[in-house]
Amino acid sequence: MDTLHAFFKHLHIREEELQQEIRKQSTITTHLKGDYLIKVDEYIKVLKIVLKGKVRVYQESEDREILIYYLNDMETCTLSLSACFDDCQSNVNAIVEGEEALILNIPVRYVNDWCYKYKSWNHFTIKTFRESYTLLMQNYATLAFKTLKERILEYLLKEATDQNHCTLQMSHQQIANEFGTTREVVSRLLKKLEKEKLLNLGQKFIQVIR
Repeated sequence: MDTLHAFFKHLHIREEELQQEIRKQSTITTHLKGDYLIKVDEYIKVLKIVLKGKVRVYQESEDREILIYYLNDMETCTLSLSACFDDCQSNVNAIVEGEEALILNIPVRYVNDWCYKYKSWNHFTIKTFRESYTLLMQNYATLAFKTLKERILEYLLKEATDQNHCTLQMSHQQIANEFGTTREVVSRLLKKLEKEKLLNLGQKFIQVIR
């Protein structure tokens, strides 16, 4: 099964004509960890869909980074998708987080047209916007009802589960970037969690106690 066939199956793209158009008009590129896929203020000329890998989408404000969301297999950046319908500049950065990412690149001129021509593509765009809105509301609820310390602990627990390892090779600055705060604030909260015997802090690692 080739990569695009898996993509068609995942998105329920059954129209033969659309499949042929995607194969003809798009390209697939490989990017390594640290490569930028999107940069702030660049015009979106190509819609990038993650076929395989992990991409971090974030904004910068002065010396801080604010995580917007992660993109995983078969996902695309909603902010970039919206830019395809109105020629505008990106207000986010997107950078490859994992060791390697496989990206499907579709010129923006086709993105809007396909919404009118193909039911499955229209469904894909609507689903992407709907899931982004749901995520936004979940994040808003988390910000409103949970303390930063609780959110950091939940984040570390999730990372330990995703990596299937209790010891995380992660700096305090990396965590600060996830939450749009400073390294000093994160270090103070991590020490509190350690005193509560929920974490062990070491030299360039954090051990989650379950």
